[in-house]
Amino acid sequence: MSNTNELAVILNEVIQRYIREYFNIYVPRGDFKESDASLITNDIVKEVIPTRLNMEVYAIDGSSRSIFSAGGTISISTVAVSSSNKPVYGVYPGLFGLKGLEIQKPFIALAPSSNSKGTINPYLYSSKYIMTFSLDGTPFQSTIEPERIETELRAILETEALKVLKNKGLVLVDGPLFPSYVYLPERVKTKIINERLSILDQNFIGVVKRIDKSDLLIRTLSSNKELTAKYKVDPRGFLSDEAYLYQFVRFNYNPPYPTLCIGPLVKDVNERVKVFVNYMIYPIHKYVPKFSILRIESIGKNAVDRLSSLKFTTEGIPLALAVADKTAKELSSGILRFIMFSLDRIGVQESFRNKFEVLDVV
Repeated sequence: MSNTNELAVILNEVIQRYIREYFNIYVPRGDFKESDASLITNDIVKEVIPTRLNMEVYAIDGSSRSIFSAGGTISISTVAVSSSNKPVYGVYPGLFGLKGLEIQKPFIALAPSSNSKGTINPYLYSSKYIMTFSLDGTPFQSTIEPERIETELRAILETEALKVLKNKGLVLVDGPLFPSYVYLPERVKTKIINERLSILDQNFIGVVKRIDKSDLLIRTLSSNKELTAKYKVDPRGFLSDEAYLYQFVRFNYNPPYPTLCIGPLVKDVNERVKVFVNYMIYPIHKYVPKFSILRIESIGKNAVDRLSSLKFTTEGIPLALAVADKTAKELSSGILRFIMFSLDRIGVQESFRNKFEVLDVV
């Protein structure tokens, strides 16, 4: 049986034997929490000079969705890779005619309800595409928060994708290089972080696209009176890094606006590995105060210069990363549409309270 056919069989088995009578789509949200960082120097502002790249550029992004049923919770995760030469380099799972990545990990997690009728087909438990136990050996149950299951499933797939791309070129990762994984138990979090530590090097760059809830920069600068006096903007007066940086540019620069780098801050992953955190302020228009503010994480120090040489979308996102994001979302949405079609075919009436949305793990 081909992988594509096997995946289709798996989806049908989940639908036929697991979903019961009613389900809705869960839309989780969580606040971003992280450890403190330190400032190396007060010389934190520079205009960016793009560094020409002589290697292919890849971008990784994932998508996670959960479905509630009377039989429990089904969580689905997908991952997509775009590159500078191929808009869709590969996806996992490799469905709907898209090229599959060489990943052999589950993309579906089942968390049964104790009140579910009947049993799940043993074939599902033995499938390499289905996950019913956490990395720490704990069986998934519907009483566990869906965020917890989705985060673990997505983290595993994204980490495997990083492994596939190691030594191939410059790799952009959606989100931090070492996410906080606030929903995961410590043992699970440690396993995933250790796996990433064995993979990541200076050719991996984390790009955090949404920093409206992040306060790492303003927390780090809040007691630095020298910087406040120099740039005339007090970080203590802002609720997020994004708000602070927007006003920082408005107060200190005039059109035409340059591409700026603010940083680096330094975060310790462990005793040997440090992550450099910079903020890239990319002017969407040179003469209008509209900016894309990205948080850039790297193990090397010149990540922003390398990133600035890439093509950006009109929203100020690296093009390869935007394509990977769109592909991952469409793939997970396609899987859910497949489930809906199958439910309709077997006569199950579905009712939704929310539209489909992707879990954003930053």
